[in-house]
Amino acid sequence: MKIGIVTQPLLNNYGGTLQNYALQTTLKYMGHHPITIDFIPKPSLFMYVLSCLKTIFFFFIPRKRRMFQSIPKRKNSNKEFEVFTSKYITTTRVVDHYLSSLISDYQLDAVIVGSDQVWRPLYNPFLKDSFLMFTQKHNVKRIAYAASFGVDKWEFSLKETIACKECLKMFDGISVREHSGIKLCKEYLDVDAIEVLDPTLLLSKNEYLNLTSNIPVCKEKYLAAYILDRTEEKFIEIQQIAKTIGLTVKEFSASKDATLSVPEWLAMFRDASYVVTDSFHGTVFSIIFEKEFKCIYNKERGTSRFESLLQNYQNNTFATKRELSLRFLKEHL
Repeated sequence: MKIGIVTQPLLNNYGGTLQNYALQTTLKYMGHHPITIDFIPKPSLFMYVLSCLKTIFFFFIPRKRRMFQSIPKRKNSNKEFEVFTSKYITTTRVVDHYLSSLISDYQLDAVIVGSDQVWRPLYNPFLKDSFLMFTQKHNVKRIAYAASFGVDKWEFSLKETIACKECLKMFDGISVREHSGIKLCKEYLDVDAIEVLDPTLLLSKNEYLNLTSNIPVCKEKYLAAYILDRTEEKFIEIQQIAKTIGLTVKEFSASKDATLSVPEWLAMFRDASYVVTDSFHGTVFSIIFEKEFKCIYNKERGTSRFESLLQNYQNNTFATKRELSLRFLKEHL
């Protein structure tokens, strides 16, 4: 079966790139032919101004307060990400809109949306496309795999809620990445969903070790600090932990200027003696590589995804959830 994948743009995001790699790899193991729609949006000044106005309005509602978005500009991929994507991820031509014609151009039999925070309005101004509105004129299977709202509160506008609820009526299967997403789907979108694992957790540790086979093992013992939003408080905590356990600190960046290749980034976790991170996928790969770690919740980026992940980790339910996740894909494809 030829399967199109809709996810966040594959730009300068280690976790986002690897979750897409993992989903494609899993689908290939099942005998399918996946291809990711290579979506790079054009910046929209109107959407930026609208977002700022919403942020100002939400400031007066404590439970809905959020960060201002950056000034929009055309994003370009880091060379290191381009190398990995071209080698390991099958993509369509680059598009700046989700076009209905993509279905026929690539003869798709199914479209999967997921994973990452594809259903969070703050991170996705093209929300309706993540509910596959662009496929409505085609006879294809529609599946949400580990789609994430990122948070446990409802952030959709009334208009978005109505439109997305209508889109979900066409879906053949709906799964979410966080347990809280089940409740949000039922309460606001009137659909039943199940909780599945982030795609990165569908592959074994050895799959990722193979990607790092050309990266020399670092013999130095160190604490890997992978922080998305660096603050003085986090820096002090990292230094205190490192001092307590007698390790030097190596800080790693996730910015657009990051110099690590994707395999080098994985090797950072492979070789670390201890990890401190405020990243969801940083936490995932600490678990995959069986490292001791400290997870710092990143409230602005969403905490419910951390809570579901760590609950599965603490309850040792990954093996069971992996079987359920694979069964979900098999049953709906």
